[in-house]
Amino acid sequence: MDNIIYIDIDNALSSFKLTGGIVNISINTRLVFSFKRLSYSSFDNYILVPFNEKTKIKILQNIISLLEKFDFKIKLTNETSNEVSSFEKEEKSFAVFSNNAKNIRNDKFKDNPELVHNFDKFQSILKQKLVRPLYPLQLLSAFHMAFSQNSCNFAVPGAGKTSIVYGAFAYLNSLPIDDKKHVDKILVIGPLSSFFPWENEYKECFGRKPTSQRLSGDASISRSHKEQHLFSGNPAELTLINHGGVDSLQYEIVSFLKKNKTMVVVDEAHRIKNPEGVWGKSVVEIAKEAQSRVVLTGTPAPNGYEDLFNLFQFLYPYKYKDILKLHFLNLVDMTINSSIDSDRVKEFIDNISPYFIRIKKSDLKLPPVNETIINVDMDLLQREIYDFIEDKYIKQFKNNSSATVKDLLNKAKLIRLRQASTNPSLLLKPISETLDSDDYEQRINFSKQMPDEFQDDSPILSKIIEYSNNKTPRKFTAIEKLLKEKILHNNGKVIIWTIFIQNAKELQDYLLENNIKSYLLIGEVPQSDREVIISKFNNPQNTEFQVVIANPFSVSESISLHKGCHNAIYMERDYNCSNFLQSKDRIHRYGLPQNQETNYYYFISSNSIDEIINEKLDMKIKRMEKIIDDDIPLFSRINDSDETDLIKALIESYSIKN
Repeated sequence: MDNIIYIDIDNALSSFKLTGGIVNISINTRLVFSFKRLSYSSFDNYILVPFNEKTKIKILQNIISLLEKFDFKIKLTNETSNEVSSFEKEEKSFAVFSNNAKNIRNDKFKDNPELVHNFDKFQSILKQKLVRPLYPLQLLSAFHMAFSQNSCNFAVPGAGKTSIVYGAFAYLNSLPIDDKKHVDKILVIGPLSSFFPWENEYKECFGRKPTSQRLSGDASISRSHKEQHLFSGNPAELTLINHGGVDSLQYEIVSFLKKNKTMVVVDEAHRIKNPEGVWGKSVVEIAKEAQSRVVLTGTPAPNGYEDLFNLFQFLYPYKYKDILKLHFLNLVDMTINSSIDSDRVKEFIDNISPYFIRIKKSDLKLPPVNETIINVDMDLLQREIYDFIEDKYIKQFKNNSSATVKDLLNKAKLIRLRQASTNPSLLLKPISETLDSDDYEQRINFSKQMPDEFQDDSPILSKIIEYSNNKTPRKFTAIEKLLKEKILHNNGKVIIWTIFIQNAKELQDYLLENNIKSYLLIGEVPQSDREVIISKFNNPQNTEFQVVIANPFSVSESISLHKGCHNAIYMERDYNCSNFLQSKDRIHRYGLPQNQETNYYYFISSNSIDEIINEKLDMKIKRMEKIIDDDIPLFSRINDSDETDLIKALIESYSIKN
């Protein structure tokens, strides 16, 4: 008798009430310790264990499991038994739902009359609501998103993820207000560069401008104005905030979500991958009040399978453990110790497959591209400067090319070689001042005390100064020639990519001297100005300018330029494969006609580090493209920050030349 515990539900106190042999619980030290973790309260004749509605059954299961472990007999009251029965029905229902979602994902639902009917209804609604039709895979993805309500879209850049979301929103918004799936607002959490595309794509999809409110990126928006929007009885349809802005407005956003049936979209969601980070924690916390949750990223697991943990915690705050079936550290271990085709990995991806769709590059059926290498010979002074620096650094690399303490210094030397191969004038400035302000991490690293490489070499320093005062980089003149001969006279537009902001500014000045007007898309240009530039550049009717000069750290994400531009020039490249592929995707995206030519021009200084980068980057791209074709591409298998390959290749090339 003393080992029988009766469990009842006290809904007034939102607690489970335990009666019976509770004395035997109180004298069991290990059991008491376990109950403390459930925040229990002990009274003379009963014990209370609190719950909330969404964790009720989980708490009950924990209580039963603990008591059975210590040989207690459990008796549930009728009300508690009914709760368990309801939960079991819900679990069975979720299993059916997951299976249906998986069949939709795999386009294998044609033998399910109910899903076919729902899909027909979905297509009918979208024909009424959207002025922009979705292509078949977009349509399937949007249907999966609308059916699931909580869904990941891991499509590659250029697949039209924004249109997919608006397709799902159009359907969910069309449902009756009292329908449990109805949504009436969208809250987008994304990078600042994504705000303009979200607003612009809304108009492209629905044929009208949205009412929208930005909560980040504009210093003129006061906190009181943000709060006024979030507490408003009639807020804008589209709310935009960056990942870092959620934490300071968490309470207000939760209040907003409680009052409005909102689809919360996390764009470039890999930025919230850290479950211990402020961004990740705050976004997951607000997710609990969302009507619908959407994750968008082309790189769902940049570091490893553990990056998916927080994405699914956002997606299903109360079910993510059941879906993943692995803890965070298990996922870390799987990244380290399992091959991509192991049974362990296959089982994990199968477990999560009902809840995500991945559109691969090959699915887009894009027209082929033309890639042209343009070799540029240095003038005699640049060659002398470059050879001096290369000779100096190669000797240092040979002495110590892998010491951890030297990593940043080695990276700095590779940057200096790249600068010398394009424009030796850059060597007069500290490295941090030559990098884009949006490349925050690199600027911080190189703003640390770095040696002044050339102050002790007065002869070479004087040559660098002479070059800066009297010479125009050969790449500048070669770019001007290409623009005039092949691009501009046909009313073509071009984006010129450069890593170094001084190159962007000097090239802009040089082109203007030669009657070619251009605009900069770099970090120090205000976001609002960038949006105006991009809008004009994308407009085929705009003839004010045909050239933009951009840095990949400012324009690599969330920007589409394919409507007006089909040419890209790379003045120089680094060894970051991800940034390079993303920059290419700015002009090679879904929506291009099959006869549209897309041209990439790579400017390479002969007999320089440019040639090494071109060769090694091409090899890395081929490896990455194989990874990209996986359902969950594991980019950590290619270390974009490790430049050891370049150092080894430079040493080998130098030995051959000398």
